[in-house]
Amino acid sequence: MAAANKLSVGVIGCANIAKKNCVAASTPFASCSITAISSRSDDKAREFVNEVFSGIEQRPTHIFSGSDAYDKLLESKESCDAVYIPLPTKLHEAYVGTALRNQKHVLLEKPVAVSAQSYRDMLSIASQEGKFLMDGTMYVHQTRTKQIVKAIPNANRIHFNFTFEGDEDFFKNNVRVKKEGDFMGCIGDLAWYCVRMGLLVFSDLNADVLRQGLVKEVQVVNCELNDDGVPIDADCMVYFSDKRVLSIHCSFKHPLNQTVNIFGTGSEYTATITDVILPRKGEHLEISLSKQHLIGYDQICCQEGKVLQASNAHVQEVCMWHNFAKWAQKIDEESSQAAADVENEKWWGGSSDEVKAANDIASYSLHTQIVLDGLMESIQKGGVRIQL
Repeated sequence: MAAANKLSVGVIGCANIAKKNCVAASTPFASCSITAISSRSDDKAREFVNEVFSGIEQRPTHIFSGSDAYDKLLESKESCDAVYIPLPTKLHEAYVGTALRNQKHVLLEKPVAVSAQSYRDMLSIASQEGKFLMDGTMYVHQTRTKQIVKAIPNANRIHFNFTFEGDEDFFKNNVRVKKEGDFMGCIGDLAWYCVRMGLLVFSDLNADVLRQGLVKEVQVVNCELNDDGVPIDADCMVYFSDKRVLSIHCSFKHPLNQTVNIFGTGSEYTATITDVILPRKGEHLEISLSKQHLIGYDQICCQEGKVLQASNAHVQEVCMWHNFAKWAQKIDEESSQAAADVENEKWWGGSSDEVKAANDIASYSLHTQIVLDGLMESIQKGGVRIQL
């Protein structure tokens, strides 16, 4: 750990998403400090630092550039204790492995890997090296998420829309629509968040339930591919145990929509959250609970409801960095003193709540990737159901 118990972090590449995460990591509550930046272009690296850290007191002290910039940062012992990797998916396994073997914790952008097996291999290295590997799904760290999961008793249906409308430049140049970049397209970029919500709700935040085989089958019932064969619009079904279902619409072709509806048999209300991935600003975040009934010989619909509030004192990106630093520190303290159990998805040994949380979030990441693998297989096979 760096000075004042802050986790020192290096950034691999200067992707746009790295900008907000560097700002978030630099806030006091995050307990992190961005100490190193790497880019294949020296000009880009310095422009990134000047833009992102203009109003931040502590700026990165190490800038690596050139064709081997990423490796130089990863192999540097003095520059950082952890790395943030926002690179295209196909590059993840190589750089994650290098980072872990160089005794660095890793925060990894989603989708985490080209396949679940690839992510298992990364987690195995993390376990062997006693270093933390966590995905960068922000909203799971927001205090509202636990309230969402608990909002509807006996939840058995979730419908999730996550869409945005890409412009001409997006469809021409963005890595998310490139076969050689993030080849899963809207499945990897958007459905990832939807699947994670389904896993959280239907497991009731119990990772042991997840590990027992919560998801049974998946299917992509409608899909549009671009000329590169990358999904850009899809309707997906995820079938869970006990006849519970998650339906997903994810698209790069429709206006921004990030709405989730949660239903439960026997539940008085339906839960609706319209800013679940990228929340609105404000002191509080909301969950709308509504119920309807008919009057006037079933001709008139009446609706009533209530709103649950959750604190937004720290935005979700800051909460993510805070947890990453806290859990990484505990893994450093405990993993060498207690045995791991990789076969049962306990990659780091230790008895603290922090190490348990680290193992649990790794399981949720892995099982999200397993579902995405199934969805991609369904697309490749013409939309058939895939057993998991």
